[in-house]
Amino acid sequence: MHVIGLRETLALLRRHKYFILIFVLLCIGLLMIALASMSNSYTATAALVLERNDTPMLEAVTELQGEVRDRSAMETEMDIITSRIFAGRVVDAMNLVEHPWFNTYLAAAKDAAEPPGFLDRLFGASPPRKLPPASVQRDQAISMLLSRLSVTRTGESLAVSVHVSSSDPDLSAAIANTVANTYVEWSRSLKKEAMTDAVNFLRDRAAQVAARIAQNEREISEFSRTNELASDARDDILRQRIDGMNTQLTAARVELAGVRARRDQGRIVLEGGADLDGTTLTSPLLASLRDNKATLMRERAQYASNLGANHPQVLKADAELASVDGMISREIRHIVDEMSGEEAITSDRVQQLEAQISELRGTLRQRSLAEIRLRELERDLLADQKLHDLVVGRLGGLDPYAAVAKPSARVVSVAAVPTQPSFPQRSRIFAGGVIGASVLAILLAIMVEAVDMRIRSGQRILQIAGIPNLASIPKGARQWFKRRTPSLTRMLEGPRSLYTESLRALYLACRVRLPVAKPIILFASPLPKDGSADIALGFAFSAAHDGVSTVLVDFDPPPPEISGIPAGPSGCTLGDVLAGSCRLVDAVRPVPEVPGLDMITAFEAPNGGHADLQIRSEDMRRVIEDLRNSYDMIVIHCAPVLILEDANWLLPFVDAVLLVLRFGHTTEQDLTNAVSRLQINHAPLIGTVLNRVEAHSQPGQESLGAMNHPRQARNYLEV
Repeated sequence: MHVIGLRETLALLRRHKYFILIFVLLCIGLLMIALASMSNSYTATAALVLERNDTPMLEAVTELQGEVRDRSAMETEMDIITSRIFAGRVVDAMNLVEHPWFNTYLAAAKDAAEPPGFLDRLFGASPPRKLPPASVQRDQAISMLLSRLSVTRTGESLAVSVHVSSSDPDLSAAIANTVANTYVEWSRSLKKEAMTDAVNFLRDRAAQVAARIAQNEREISEFSRTNELASDARDDILRQRIDGMNTQLTAARVELAGVRARRDQGRIVLEGGADLDGTTLTSPLLASLRDNKATLMRERAQYASNLGANHPQVLKADAELASVDGMISREIRHIVDEMSGEEAITSDRVQQLEAQISELRGTLRQRSLAEIRLRELERDLLADQKLHDLVVGRLGGLDPYAAVAKPSARVVSVAAVPTQPSFPQRSRIFAGGVIGASVLAILLAIMVEAVDMRIRSGQRILQIAGIPNLASIPKGARQWFKRRTPSLTRMLEGPRSLYTESLRALYLACRVRLPVAKPIILFASPLPKDGSADIALGFAFSAAHDGVSTVLVDFDPPPPEISGIPAGPSGCTLGDVLAGSCRLVDAVRPVPEVPGLDMITAFEAPNGGHADLQIRSEDMRRVIEDLRNSYDMIVIHCAPVLILEDANWLLPFVDAVLLVLRFGHTTEQDLTNAVSRLQINHAPLIGTVLNRVEAHSQPGQESLGAMNHPRQARNYLEV
């Protein structure tokens, strides 16, 4: 509901300072016990450098050692160092199976072999344990070694650090150096085995390839001989024959086409569909007949023009022309018959050529397939020859150096025996634990504060109940090993103290809000131990010092050692007055130290005020009227509102009600319940009083008068 700043945070820490202090001290105690129970662990470090492999020792082994050490390769090498297989080699090299710190089965068997103790005899000792198989013990030693082994590197560096931790510094250094040296030797042996395997493989491969080359050459020779394949394309007779026959076939087809064309022309002429002059039909006889026909046609034309159409010479010429035409027709028919015979002969020749060419082409196709197979065999032979050359070349480079292998790492720093434990670093752990405990305590305090519903400010009272807080009464200074100073004594000894001035401020605030003459003011609290009796006494004290004759009617009187008012003569109380067995003037006790202040105790009871249910309100009204006639102000103090109904019983007789709340003690629910209880009876509730306020624990920026300025107040007040 308000801004939380540094002041509010400091106030929260002050409110929970004891909780924070106790929590931190408890954590420190547990931390010291834990640190005392921790055993020292010493860490030894050896350094390896993984070879870059860009400058191999022998050029012949470049291909085997030429891979670049990238990030993934570095991570792989580090994983190999922390693998169980490699750790097993280290365990075997140092015989860690016989070390009880790594082989925990040895310690368990040793403990089981000892005589049973008192608790074992009391609860029944377990039978002695037998050692498990050697493989199980070795696995346990490997697991313990891996739990104490770590490998690190910085950035992209090729340097790898091997860290080994144990309770023995000499053992840590020995294991770290063994890990480094074992890895170097292991990498060398792996390289040597790889090179030896490569040489053996290349030798076997070279022998296999050589045998396959010889087999391929034999297959090529036999295949060429069987299929009569020429080594030179110019010596291929089959293709030459096909080319010649293709030429003959073309000429025969041309000749056949010409014969058919002349034959068709002759048939057309015989049928009268065409003139002989427009054809290509030729023969010596036909040429002679055509010349004779042309001569006869000229002669007839002369005779017809000179002698007339019916002249015997003309008729003779016509007869001769008809005879020549017949002879031409017979010659043409003879030519057509010759052409038909020639066509048949030429057609047979074309068919024969086509059949021969087709047969040759089938043969050529078979030879082409054989040539394809031959080329395949030749390619296989060429591939095997190249592979053989490569294998022989690689073998020639590796074979002389098969026994030489360069390790993939080298030791650049041996592990020194550590002189200081790496764990626990007690000073750092203690400092971190104190800081962590403090932070955790503060967080817990904040969580407690978040769920804390207790009243600590007048602003919160106004927000919840809708009534103002008229005054904030400070809490007295804590005095160790001393009895509490009574309230009246505090006010008498410190008339200018913060406590007295805050009560005076309460009196002045009420005087402004009660313009009526001779007011009656009732003080009550929601629950006991909220200090309502002290506030009522202080209010009456301030009124008496102001010259107002005041009487304090206490329905819940505190013991004299708390209030500071000595007990009066017993036997006459307000209850007796109301019962008619005593006069009112006999029940009034003046306070000698405060002129103008009298006090009336309502009832005599072991635990304070509790109204007699037989008393009637009308009798109380008469008593109040008598007191109003004798005093200018009547202050009534009642039992807690949520416990007894005294306050509600007295509400018809009072002019104002002040609800006293205890700072950091009264909850919001208590305040709401008390206000609701009073408002049911229409109480004239004018405000609240926040008692025992701690200024340094006040949340928000609420005005507390002189409590907000303690340094300046020292010059004016007896703080």
